[in-house]
Amino acid sequence: MKVSVVIPTARYPNEVELLIQKLLQQSYPPYEILVVDNSQVDDHSFQIKKIVGKFGSRKLKYIREREEGLHNARNRGLLESKGEIVLFQDDDALPGDGNLIKEIVSSFERNSNVGAVGGKVLPIFESELPEFFKYLKHSYLSLCDWGDEEKEVDFINGNNFAVDKKIAIHIGGFNPDLFISQNKIWLRGDGESGLCIKIKNAGKRIIYNPRAVVYHKIGRERMSLPYLKRRAFKHGIQMSYSKFHWGEFPQRPVLALRSFAFLSLHIIYNIMARLDKTKRERYEVESSLMKARFLYEMKLIYDRKLREHVKKKDWISELKKLRKTHQDARE
Repeated sequence: MKVSVVIPTARYPNEVELLIQKLLQQSYPPYEILVVDNSQVDDHSFQIKKIVGKFGSRKLKYIREREEGLHNARNRGLLESKGEIVLFQDDDALPGDGNLIKEIVSSFERNSNVGAVGGKVLPIFESELPEFFKYLKHSYLSLCDWGDEEKEVDFINGNNFAVDKKIAIHIGGFNPDLFISQNKIWLRGDGESGLCIKIKNAGKRIIYNPRAVVYHKIGRERMSLPYLKRRAFKHGIQMSYSKFHWGEFPQRPVLALRSFAFLSLHIIYNIMARLDKTKRERYEVESSLMKARFLYEMKLIYDRKLREHVKKKDWISELKKLRKTHQDARE
């Protein structure tokens, strides 16, 4: 089976070089490696393109995707790829050993009716984990370890995520995900989680292979309270998006009641953070999540465009449409 590796990148040009080196050293060689540049800064794009050019390998391809959003970079990689399997690798993660691609392929071959395969995502901590983390979900660090047995699961982590290309395109690709621009924060969706739901809804299986290991770099900043509060805020948006993307919008009065319930929880967690200093960080993080859900669901009451955004299903077609519009404008 041919495997295309897609590396979406926007902010870590220096990390990409080492990742490419590790991928080129795999025991099961990738058919191609597509570096999809989604940077909104020209200098970053220049550096990313320069790094790709250094290798002089025909396996490598640089792709510029100007439509902002991690989902657009991933979906562009899907469209441009030539392999039957497309493996997505984040630019701040590294294969755990030389057998990552081999293990991904083996799970596709060994199991029937498979739509996606993923594996462990383990941390490389660049500093000691703060004490308060014992009260927090490790999902805030984008890690995954569901044991040492291969099994069917409902979700896999986007740091170590391989899909059957034809299936992924047919069901509409990745839902909206990370935007760098702060003014687009409300356009977040459920990203790879949404694609996992689509895969399961299509009657396909998702396989977790514990021998397919990726290491995720966790810098000091990602373990700070300000970062975790921002991450929780984004996760709150994702939760409300997913609630209504896969379900129906309630009547406006019900949305308003939901919003004020989240506002109440936001206030309660803030009070608890002041009363219980031992769990202050946990309550502040939870407060940020509830604040996001309050604000997002209030926006849904009056923002028609946001409601339309939430209900879109096929983001592959949406990217094609955007690209054609811009191409026509240039002509």
